[in-house]
Amino acid sequence: MKKKQILWIHNFEKGTGKGGGWMFNQYNFIKDDVDLYFLDNLRNPFSFIKHIFRLRKLSKQYKIVHAQYGSAVGFITSLLSSTKIISLKGSDWYSAPNPSLGDKLRIYVGNVMTKFSIRRVDHVIVMSDLMKSQVLEKFPKLKVTTIVDPINLNRFKPSSEIGKNVNKTKKILFAAVDIETPVKRFGLAKEAFELLKKRKPDTELVIMSKIPHHEVCAFMNNMDVILLTSVYEGWPNVVKEMLACNKPFVSTKVSDLEKVAQKTVSCFTCDDDAQELAIALEKSLGAYKENLRQHVVEFNMAQTMKNLKFIYSSLKKTKPKEV
Repeated sequence: MKKKQILWIHNFEKGTGKGGGWMFNQYNFIKDDVDLYFLDNLRNPFSFIKHIFRLRKLSKQYKIVHAQYGSAVGFITSLLSSTKIISLKGSDWYSAPNPSLGDKLRIYVGNVMTKFSIRRVDHVIVMSDLMKSQVLEKFPKLKVTTIVDPINLNRFKPSSEIGKNVNKTKKILFAAVDIETPVKRFGLAKEAFELLKKRKPDTELVIMSKIPHHEVCAFMNNMDVILLTSVYEGWPNVVKEMLACNKPFVSTKVSDLEKVAQKTVSCFTCDDDAQELAIALEKSLGAYKENLRQHVVEFNMAQTMKNLKFIYSSLKKTKPKEV
């Protein structure tokens, strides 16, 4: 058995709704080359220090250590002597609104750790070209690559049943694990929908939350458009999956969605304004059907693995940054 040269460092528990499903899915395609190290109980200072000492010893067995998140995960990874990579996912880079003082402090400390860490690593992977430009604006000497998390294009595809009932109520999808999450701004989405409904009574706002993943495609194919009102996003999977089903989006100006919208007649990005979002929803519902799937076909697992392995291959030939 060949010795693995890459160690993924993460703090994601396995299980539905735990937040790390994307990582475990990718790991299944690269596990012959990669080992995992789970950073549990990071809010305990003794556990935090324990992981640092363990990884300082363990990481010497690997050519590359790859933090699967910024914040504390990236911070610990940046202290190691191997060649280092950090993948930023969005919430570790952006500052999220939060009414809780404790959460505000936690987010602030996490952002400080992220910015400390990325100065000390050999490569940074980000979720969108927008995030890449923002990182390079602050840290112009960094090596930064955009690799968008893949979706299952075999699972998410248009339904042959769509379009048979042209008189049906138009359904606007809002997706969030928790609609009270300040980043998602459900209040803005609801206000925009209520303005739309005054002009188009035959519309319905549908909330998708905690639906089993094997049922999501069928659910999406019964929708007409997705409404996204987030403060920030990496590259939202829910939008990728809707596009794969040939379903348009109306969104605030997050991630690389504006670049996609400019290539379509049915997708729109808007300022953080309910009236503007409502008008865009009406236009989207009235637009002709088009091939939206073409905008996400590159976000497949094979291409993601190819891009990731290219970075690994190039870094194996370089000397790691001093710590």
